[in-house]
Amino acid sequence: MKSFSKWTIAEVEETFDLTFCKQSEFLSRWLDITETAALKPEEDHLLTEFRGKLLDHIWDWNESELKGKFIFPLLAAVNFDEEQYQSFIEREISVEIEGDILSGKVGFFVANGRRYPKHPYFFIHEFKKEHEASNDPLGQLLITMVAAQKLNNDDKPIYGCYVMGRLWFFVVLDGQDYATSLAYDATKDDINEIFILLKKAKGIIDEFAKSLIFRNFAS
Repeated sequence: MKSFSKWTIAEVEETFDLTFCKQSEFLSRWLDITETAALKPEEDHLLTEFRGKLLDHIWDWNESELKGKFIFPLLAAVNFDEEQYQSFIEREISVEIEGDILSGKVGFFVANGRRYPKHPYFFIHEFKKEHEASNDPLGQLLITMVAAQKLNNDDKPIYGCYVMGRLWFFVVLDGQDYATSLAYDATKDDINEIFILLKKAKGIIDEFAKSLIFRNFAS
């Protein structure tokens, strides 16, 4: 099979019999921030700085600058590195499907494993400049999520996100159904919601990691 970067959403749907759903229980729960704690003053201050920097440079930064000066500092503020799981950058995921190999490098993802990723939970893929975005960032994210789903083999949903300049889109793959959010604009107050949703993703990962530990202990 071709690498992740070569897939379109149509090809992913047809090859793996996936269906786009307008409504998703898992996505709705993730996007619901009505009962989440308010941002701490230091978080609010940090996000204001991030938003201002993005506004100043959104049309100037190349892909590497967008990642290094905005996306990765934002992710570092969430802190996806814990004892039971870690974040990984530009690592390859590979899985065999019906005698063929599906593989590719992923920009950022969270998985259990200390020295190398084992059980992926959450992906952020396709850090593209807004006016030079690739043709199918959703397809490229979704194929990585399919690979993780096959690799994990645990019937749990896979969570992900893709970024196009200022715009963030949140995605859930549950079985053969997937759903996506509308765009969140990081140059507006949406950046607060983006940060909260990333923290909620970390909470979901916490629960998945605990269940994996229990499953391994029971076996």
